[in-house]
Amino acid sequence: MDVSSALSLIFPESCVEGYINKKNYYNTVCFKLGLSKLLGYGVVLGSSLVKVPQIIKILKAKSGAGLSVPSLLLELLTFTSSFAYSVAKRFPFSSYGESIFLAFQTFLITWMTIGWEVSQVAGLVFAAVFAAFTAITLSPATPISALYTLQTLNVPIVVSAKLLQIYANWYNGSTGQLSAITVVLFALGSTARIFTSIQETGDSLIIVTFLLSTLCNYILLAQVVYYWRSPIKSSGKQKPG
Repeated sequence: MDVSSALSLIFPESCVEGYINKKNYYNTVCFKLGLSKLLGYGVVLGSSLVKVPQIIKILKAKSGAGLSVPSLLLELLTFTSSFAYSVAKRFPFSSYGESIFLAFQTFLITWMTIGWEVSQVAGLVFAAVFAAFTAITLSPATPISALYTLQTLNVPIVVSAKLLQIYANWYNGSTGQLSAITVVLFALGSTARIFTSIQETGDSLIIVTFLLSTLCNYILLAQVVYYWRSPIKSSGKQKPG
């Protein structure tokens, strides 16, 4: 692969031509586009492992204590619908690729949590419903208007999902099996996504979603620090909802 081909993976053709032929190395627009693309691929790469610490923590404990199932379900809905919407809108993979990995990892966490905290049967029912929902949203037969509506709903859903976990942490006086590493990576990733969404999509729905998500992620991060190593309060309930 020559230099031109390598640069084309990051920059648009006009920028590559400017760098190679015109020696224009100080183009601010091209610099922002290149930075956005690199950050985007970094977020996608990081997302492939971002929830693995959470999954390992649940597997070791054989428990989903402290995790809010409603919050997980809402989070899974946002990742899946965001992926389907971005594919339908033909956005660059670097602007949404992490939603694929996050949806899969969130599915595993939700399935394990429901299986251990509710019942194995409930876990299987959840898996079947999620598979059907995913197939419908990714189907070419699904109109873009329906996906747009789902993406619009993502804004309050993202906030609700995060607030449910924030409330669960406050109620329990602990973050339970919530992984500190996962929370930190989410906060950093969502911060980067604000910039990449502005540069690569310009979609106000996605930008607002990441703005609010980032705010909630930093609140969760503050709770992780505040409740560090605090056990869940011993009471009749471990978590709300």
